[in-house]
Amino acid sequence: MKYGLLKYFSYNLNIGDYMQLEGIKQAYKRMNISKEDIIEIERDMLADYEGGGEYVILPMTGYFAVPINVWPLSPKIIPVFIGFFAGDEVVAKEMAKYEKFGPFGCRDLVTMKLMQQQGVQAYMSGCFSIGFEKRKENPQNGKIYLCDPPEELIPYIPRDYMENAVELPIPQRNMKSPGYKEDNEKMAKEYIDHMVAELKTNAKLVITRRLHMALPCIAMGIPVILAHKCDSGLVEDCRFAGLDRIVKVYKPKEYGEIDWNPKVPDIEWLKEKTIQLGMQRIREAEQKWRLLCELSEYYESAPSQIYYSGMKASYLSEQQKQMFLKNAWKLERTVFEFITKKDFENMHLVLYGAGDKGKWAIRRYQDYIRRAAKFSIVDGDVNKHGKGINDVMPKDSWDFCYVENYIIENPQIIRNIRKENLVVVITCDKYYAGAGAEIGNMLMKEYSLEEEKELYFLDKLNNSMDLHMSVTSTPVSWLHGF
Repeated sequence: MKYGLLKYFSYNLNIGDYMQLEGIKQAYKRMNISKEDIIEIERDMLADYEGGGEYVILPMTGYFAVPINVWPLSPKIIPVFIGFFAGDEVVAKEMAKYEKFGPFGCRDLVTMKLMQQQGVQAYMSGCFSIGFEKRKENPQNGKIYLCDPPEELIPYIPRDYMENAVELPIPQRNMKSPGYKEDNEKMAKEYIDHMVAELKTNAKLVITRRLHMALPCIAMGIPVILAHKCDSGLVEDCRFAGLDRIVKVYKPKEYGEIDWNPKVPDIEWLKEKTIQLGMQRIREAEQKWRLLCELSEYYESAPSQIYYSGMKASYLSEQQKQMFLKNAWKLERTVFEFITKKDFENMHLVLYGAGDKGKWAIRRYQDYIRRAAKFSIVDGDVNKHGKGINDVMPKDSWDFCYVENYIIENPQIIRNIRKENLVVVITCDKYYAGAGAEIGNMLMKEYSLEEEKELYFLDKLNNSMDLHMSVTSTPVSWLHGF
């Protein structure tokens, strides 16, 4: 079993994401958990985590909105819900499904109430960004730092403060590469480490509207002026609900009353309790789940066992359908890309099976085939290799439109395709037995393909070749495709 930390490959960096991890890092340090036993998992891809077969205890300490690949969590994750913020009721409902991993320790009072409304036990654990160690001494000639203060606050800041102030980069900033890239993660960590060291050494005052700049600075012993951007509103109020016990939060109507020489509140006792809570919850999870996970890992790692269900590889669950419908307007991707988690512009799509169903699939999904970066059709029958699909499967009553005469290739070409681009769709009948099952097991054993990652099935189709929907009221027109 491993211990987890969230990480963020995102193109748009929010320093608060990383600041919230500090209390968990301190808990791991005190628990003498070695670096080798700590793994980092991308927050927006928790549903895809596999971990090489190892289970992981993961403190869910962070901000959760409605990213596609978070819910449901990977079965390899043992979540510990502490210090988290739920973006809305949809997220709260998803989290409430994990009641057996509760109680739910919330970052703020609004999230706490939101979780309690779902009928689960919830309390306010506070924010783990207060986990930073306090500096040993204050700077002799310190600097004043501005971190994205409200524009409306600028006229109120004393002139001598502004003349010598150091303006920090906006906490939410675009990184090196679009998308989820390791370069972004590395750059973000370097930026934050440098910024924290700079503030700890030189800051005599920080003026900001950012919660996760204010709380870490107070934890490090740095005076802070924290100002709202507006007098009221859910976004502002919910982020500070409860946490305003630590530091005064000035609203625009109070800007004229700001104390420009604030003292640092003593929160060492609060920091200690927060870290102790983190340690307690992690130990509880370890005590409850370690033995179960170790036994299961042993059986799951049997090298000769090929387990293949074929049940989820080519259709959407009710939950996925609702998620797709809710987010289709901003996904800009087809349901096929949604299922495979790969985009057409990078995809090498392979149909396995040059029989009648394979030809039907070519006709039905011609648009997908043309949009894919590369397309191949393969078959295990050596007598078909090098021939066109129309040569081995002549025109029949099903051919309402022309099918391009794609050349049938040897399945060995799959070995030379990069896994991150590969999507293999088995077009044979009987995903649960017979030819389809044999091919599926062969591809997993000999080619190391993973079901629902590189390997999919078409057997879940009705007579019109639409995606099998199961019983649902979801409009099928939204879900055309594989």
